[in-house]
Amino acid sequence: MIREDLAWLKPLDVAQKISDNYQDDDWIFLYSGLDEKNSYLSLFPRKKIICEDFSAAKKILKDSKDRWFGYLSYEVAHDFEKFPKTKKSFINLPRIYLVNFDLVFEFDHKKKKLVAIFRDKKLLEKVIKWTQKQAQIQKTKDLSKNYCAVHSNFTDPSYLKTISKIKKLIARGDLYQTNLTRKFFGEFKQKQNQRSAFQTFLKLTKISPANYSSFLKLGEDFIISSSPELFFQIKNRKIISRPIKGTAPRGSSSKLDHKNKLDLKNSLKERAENLMIVDLVRNDLARICKAGSVFVKKLFNITTYKTIHHMSSEIHGELRDNASTLDALEVCFPAGSMTGAPKIKAMEIAAKNEKINRGIYSGAIGFIDQKSANFSVVIRTLILSGKKFEFQTGGAITFDSDPQKELEEIYSKAKALMAVVTN
Repeated sequence: MIREDLAWLKPLDVAQKISDNYQDDDWIFLYSGLDEKNSYLSLFPRKKIICEDFSAAKKILKDSKDRWFGYLSYEVAHDFEKFPKTKKSFINLPRIYLVNFDLVFEFDHKKKKLVAIFRDKKLLEKVIKWTQKQAQIQKTKDLSKNYCAVHSNFTDPSYLKTISKIKKLIARGDLYQTNLTRKFFGEFKQKQNQRSAFQTFLKLTKISPANYSSFLKLGEDFIISSSPELFFQIKNRKIISRPIKGTAPRGSSSKLDHKNKLDLKNSLKERAENLMIVDLVRNDLARICKAGSVFVKKLFNITTYKTIHHMSSEIHGELRDNASTLDALEVCFPAGSMTGAPKIKAMEIAAKNEKINRGIYSGAIGFIDQKSANFSVVIRTLILSGKKFEFQTGGAITFDSDPQKELEEIYSKAKALMAVVTN
């Protein structure tokens, strides 16, 4: 692969031109909506891994020196652990979809540096010509005018009842916490196309900007994400995971907003919830990291986003000499923040109550190669397939959980996505 420095261009501007001009095949845009991380835009697929089990993907990945972009669905976890199978989701995507591209743009937001990584200079020249074109003024479908109704695998009363049931299991000693999630789905009156899907992505990044936003055009399906959560990053044999556990809504006034933030910061319940997942992630990393190298750098850190406050912690480690990026993925998947503790028991309880595949939600989006990896946790994510749409939100249920507050948290997390499809 050839690397070439280019004059700085804004990632969203380039992605918009790709959306206008590139209709032929898959492309993936990993976007740092807060300008704090690197963004990547990949197009012209060279090879694809589209399969249902991790062992098939691993055979290809372990012998490949290429970088692969894409996703792993939550149900890939069935290849690593035993927990109950659930019925198909409203939208059914392949469990694993990874692509090696012939052209990748890497945007360093902090240094305002743009690098093109390519095999064929002609492909780069083609895209540069697209970026120099005048913006195309075209009418795109407005999802709100196309919207029908939102359905769910839970009603509000059944969700509240399930929380109470899980609390009894926790009191009995079966587990400490589980992440109970709720899927929302429906159909639009008209099929979505690439331009309308990308406009939806732009709308979501404006309503809910995040460091791990992404737009994936895979076949005829579109994945639109605005995730604030890092699953894990590997660089120079160092691994970092940043689980989020603990949420509070933004206040309607600055005074109320500050109160919500302080309440989250000082909440014993939220801290306990976060600490359990920190211990779980430390245990996961210890399985593939050098002895004594795993440590917590930031604990109970409060980050404010446009629609929500989150509590996160940051766990670091150094991979053992014989551990690969694939080993790290296998050991850590799925993200502990999306399961609960103990991990396998929490997954079992969640599956029995949700009764429907999570699909890409709770899985991972990003890239991996032999030396590096960067995956977000799939939350705040909308999937478009033909006329269908679906998204999902969840929350950690502990002994101290207030069912009504947990229900309110579900809707706080769904606020941006609900606005995209209904307003």
